[in-house]
Amino acid sequence: MLLWYAQTAESEKAIAAFATDTSKSTSFRSYANELAHRKDKIGQAIRTAAASSNEQSLRDARCQRMKTVSDEALYDLDDYTLKIIAKRM
Repeated sequence: MLLWYAQTAESEKAIAAFATDTSKSTSFRSYANELAHRKDKIGQAIRTAAASSNEQSLRDARCQRMKTVSDEALYDLDDYTLKIIAKRM
């Protein structure tokens, strides 16, 4: 999950490599594969919301939001991460 939240070219490569590494358990490889393909499920609403921001401002907002510990903050962490993915596509 840490690599997925990082949303960098390097973290994407690491997830993809893990997903294809036959020395890893099938369940772990399956989860890595799921993480690698989450970007395929990003809808137009997220893309539209991300369009008005640059990647760094989304990363900064995500970091600022995580200063609060709550269920809502964790949901926002995922929302900001999806917007970052949309910007990187």
